[in-house]
Amino acid sequence: MFFGGNFQLWKLHTAADYLSFFLFLLAGIAVFVVAAKCMNCRRNHETAVNKVMKRLGKLGKKPSRVYKNVTLKTEDGGQSLDGIVLDRGGIRLVRAYGWGTKIYGKPDGEMWRREDPKRKEEFKNPLFELNAAAELIKNALKDQGMEKITVTPLVVFADNYQIPELYLGYGSCSTTYQELKDWYKKQGLPKEAAYDVEKASAAVEGLLTAGTGNA
Repeated sequence: MFFGGNFQLWKLHTAADYLSFFLFLLAGIAVFVVAAKCMNCRRNHETAVNKVMKRLGKLGKKPSRVYKNVTLKTEDGGQSLDGIVLDRGGIRLVRAYGWGTKIYGKPDGEMWRREDPKRKEEFKNPLFELNAAAELIKNALKDQGMEKITVTPLVVFADNYQIPELYLGYGSCSTTYQELKDWYKKQGLPKEAAYDVEKASAAVEGLLTAGTGNA
């Protein structure tokens, strides 16, 4: 018997048997389609930024500061970042990507490429803009006598279909959303903050344009 009644999986004798069987198949297909659509809707930049920054906030532990969707003041107007995290070990400038199951590139390459079974896209190496932003922050920290704080880029690929495969080479400062916890363990965060987080966060906030930086 299958799911009660008189329906038998391998012995379809009546019209009711066939109807029950096809209704069961249609229900299964409908559930699959809805689940796939929900997952696909969440494969976007906004969702990636939200979940990556939330996860980093938890992994960074206290004392820490998290700023999401920020714009740094620059001479030519501003430079947008997905986020800035101040944790015990230093400051991390974040760029997140919502889709891509295979990522190709080199740390010093001008362009990187991301793919999934249906599409491919080339995009600018995010390390260039993150490193440029790091220099701005380092200079601001130096003015406050905090030049020893490390400021590093962090690129996170957050496709929710599967764990992205990264082919970026050593020094890419990249990881996946699913592997963030292991990545943080490898950083060896000190038990106590290596710098004055409050003072450093004030210096960072001084670089942000008005209305950005949701802490």
